[in-house]
Amino acid sequence: MAAPKENTNAEKWTIEEAEKFCNSVLAYIEKNKKCRSLSEACTELGQYEDLINYLSNKFDVVFRPIKRAKDIVKNRLVSQGLDGDANPTMAIFILKNNHNMTDKQQTDITTNGKDVSTTPIINFVEPEDGD
Repeated sequence: MAAPKENTNAEKWTIEEAEKFCNSVLAYIEKNKKCRSLSEACTELGQYEDLINYLSNKFDVVFRPIKRAKDIVKNRLVSQGLDGDANPTMAIFILKNNHNMTDKQQTDITTNGKDVSTTPIINFVEPEDGD
């Protein structure tokens, strides 16, 4: 017989356990200076990265240790990519795909300091007498 709806007897994760896990992810990242992703930290702790999203959705909360861990990883990738301690191409790839960073390109088109008009200018000419 199936358990009744709303039965939480088999639930493994409580908010306390979730916070403990998130704190352990942060501690792992702080201790291991070569760690460059949440995925690595979760894997080394015997879990999977999607667990963080599951717990955030389950308890409708953003865990502060995870926010801190993401900032550490992001800053670590930037500095290690610049210093040559990490492959710069891979650092850029990870920053773009996991940390919402982008290359910024900006084009400013003006005419004598004024914005270019996007409205087309159409001049009508009177036909000559022979037409």
